[in-house]
Amino acid sequence: MKKLTTLLSFTTLLVLTGCNSVLNAPTEVQKPTVEIPHNDPQWQQHLAQLAKIQGYKATGQFGYISPEERFSSHFNWQYNTPTHFGLELSSNLSTKSLKLERNKRGLTVSDSEGNSRSDRDIDALMQEIIGVSFPIDQFAYWVKGQPEKEGNYIVNEKRQLSQFSYPLNGTIWKASYVEYHEDRVPNLPKLIVLENGTQTLKIRIERWAY
Repeated sequence: MKKLTTLLSFTTLLVLTGCNSVLNAPTEVQKPTVEIPHNDPQWQQHLAQLAKIQGYKATGQFGYISPEERFSSHFNWQYNTPTHFGLELSSNLSTKSLKLERNKRGLTVSDSEGNSRSDRDIDALMQEIIGVSFPIDQFAYWVKGQPEKEGNYIVNEKRQLSQFSYPLNGTIWKASYVEYHEDRVPNLPKLIVLENGTQTLKIRIERWAY
């Protein structure tokens, strides 16, 4: 995140305090007692239900951990279409915020102090922001627990996405779905952990709307 703080003077924005910070959330997912095959009818039905959720909003906490630093923030994720979505990060201790906005022209990153950066090359801009390539377009599906059809993933006995890996520009992102909201159909993720060997992103989703 050093690149981001240099770009947008972001050092004091994303800090939450208290024992409920997502930084303290577990990172290990319980290994499924049975791995469900990808052609399982119930799993396929679950995927069909997820595919119907095309526009949605998710809010919660976002945590970032690296060898250099760690922080957490509130997040507001609004997804409309594959080329129209946005992510806002903010703190309850500050009026500052950071926005990532995707449109047909690429990606724009801006903060509440009027700084902004846009680029058609989304991978390059994400590399500049967090210091490593991150597939923000694919994240729109990951946050729902919806893997790529031909991807390398594991389904647990509850017919939920448990883990998957995604290679990108020499980096392998591993996703673990630690907890789900099981009080709704389809079940939607509650705690996701993304790791690439040096960086960890923890996403706790408190509210879903679609």
